[in-house]
Amino acid sequence: MNEKLYNKHFIIITIFFALFFLIFYRLINLQIINGKSYYEKAQNRLLNSQVVPAPRGEITDRYGRAFVTNETGFSVEITKSSSTDDKTLNRTILNVINVLNDHSEKYTDNLPITYPPYEYVNIEDNPDFAVDEKTKNAISAAEKMQKLCEKYKIDDSFSENEKRILAGIRYEMEARNFSSVTPFTLAANVSLNTVTVLKEQKLSFPNVSIVTRPVRKYPNDGLASHILGRVGIIYKEEFEELKDENYSMNAIIGKDGMEKYLERYIRGKDGKKVARQAVNNSSVESENISPIPGNNAALTIDMDLQRVAQNSLASVISEMDSASGGSVVAIDVNNGEVLALASYPTYSLENFDRDYDSMSKNAKKPMFNRAISGVYEPGSTFKMITSVAALEGGYITPQTKIADNGVFELANQKFNCWIWTSQHKTHGSINVSEALRDSCNYFYYTLGNKMGIDEILKWGKNFGIAEPTGIEISGEARGNLASPEYKEKVFKTPWYPGDTVQCAIGQSFNLFTPVELASYTATIANGGTRYRAHLLKNVKDYKTGETVFAPEKEELGKVEMSKSTYDAVTKGMRLVASEGTAKSYFEDFGVEVCCKTGSAQVGKKDANGVFVCYAPYKNPEIAVAVVVEAAGSGSSTIPIAKNILKEYFNIE
Repeated sequence: MNEKLYNKHFIIITIFFALFFLIFYRLINLQIINGKSYYEKAQNRLLNSQVVPAPRGEITDRYGRAFVTNETGFSVEITKSSSTDDKTLNRTILNVINVLNDHSEKYTDNLPITYPPYEYVNIEDNPDFAVDEKTKNAISAAEKMQKLCEKYKIDDSFSENEKRILAGIRYEMEARNFSSVTPFTLAANVSLNTVTVLKEQKLSFPNVSIVTRPVRKYPNDGLASHILGRVGIIYKEEFEELKDENYSMNAIIGKDGMEKYLERYIRGKDGKKVARQAVNNSSVESENISPIPGNNAALTIDMDLQRVAQNSLASVISEMDSASGGSVVAIDVNNGEVLALASYPTYSLENFDRDYDSMSKNAKKPMFNRAISGVYEPGSTFKMITSVAALEGGYITPQTKIADNGVFELANQKFNCWIWTSQHKTHGSINVSEALRDSCNYFYYTLGNKMGIDEILKWGKNFGIAEPTGIEISGEARGNLASPEYKEKVFKTPWYPGDTVQCAIGQSFNLFTPVELASYTATIANGGTRYRAHLLKNVKDYKTGETVFAPEKEELGKVEMSKSTYDAVTKGMRLVASEGTAKSYFEDFGVEVCCKTGSAQVGKKDANGVFVCYAPYKNPEIAVAVVVEAAGSGSSTIPIAKNILKEYFNIE
């Protein structure tokens, strides 16, 4: 090949590779380097898509009475166009925030930095936030704020407070993938007054839209708040888990309570409005996909019973100077359906966002669901377990009598019966039913010492008293049965015989939740079957009303006890109501009640009041457990349970 021909071929090949690399670079630039930007511009010109949120299904009580419904509300959204720049966006955000603040509206801001002087808050949830992205070194909150301001073009024309506001909103917008195809919901369910101001001054709010969307409405606000739970805009972490299930970044989801548990059943399917446009902006086609509402859920709760439970709890506690809170649980003994579950103090779901700051600082913890998360010593309500253990273990018979000597002596220790301490008297010679009636500590000290801790533990576990009840709402605490292993693990001290006799009367390290106490009482009432406690009655199709899901009655365990044992224990509980500490409340009640009071001393405070009961004595239907913190005695809590029984049995 001559030199001229070689040079000609070399030039052609060089040009070819140059063109190839130029095309390759353009593809990289279009698809990778600036792909997102070009995509958004193309979408702006050719596609205008708007999500139409679907209403969530309603939540009712067992008889179809509404706890939660929907109404149309207004949300403030910020949209992005090709002409949107940081300066305009920042000024728009601040203008809108000023209007929201003027009307006491809540808006989304999860930036883990306080207002100046800047400090990190809840940084343990996101430790990487306090690290410089480039150097990977830890930086102060002030340094982090400076970097955020640089990133979001927040200049010194804004005050320090304004910088914090803008950084918080821009940080949230970035977390929610704000773009031309993903608007950002700044505030949900705002008032009509706020909407009016934003619309009247719309020139001050470019790229701000008011959209209508279904919002939760509570016809009986404040009723069953701890059961129902709240809804809210999806968090970034939640979106990462749910994005494959067609959730949008502005989706409203259940955050806790039954709203969270029922998410898969009552969540609707969002619709969509799509307008496809030519480059010259002339609309060529449109498509509307209607939203599909979520299915409706009925709870096992009886609304009237729930109202009585809450009102009685509040009334009794408000009359006690020392009491700080309490709870009550009513349960169907034959299937585990929860008929009422109340925790005091409670709160408003309607005003949750507005009241959150004050509630979080309230020493009485209104958001804390004491019914499932509070753990308390059972006091003498534990004595039914000790009774069953002694009877079934053959340590006593229903006729066995033990003489109460007032003071039980064990290993150079003295344990007083309560009647000896208060009146310097004894209960005389009594059997197990009478011991339950009189709540005779001496009788149960004797049984505990005779049986040993292993026998008590065995029957405590049979009753599942320290096991989760299976209730659907999250946050259920697990109780604790006093044991040598627990004492060694927590307190690093050995178990003594005195611990056993204390355990036998419900003291020592026994700790149970009110819902566990209710389940335990129901298990006694029905003869030994422990059912899973549950709140969901059924889910029905929003359109046809046909049942699409209904949980089946589920047994969690079985306590095998003889009829003679059952008769002796339930007779003792009946005697408490007819002859014992509850006589004045139930002797002429109209329905035969079986019950047991308990008082549990906690430190130097007044004792917690505990009360459990079921009715009727024959063919039981309902069990109730009440705990009031620092009530002084179990007897003082009886009116709460009595009012629930009056409502249930329609007794005047």
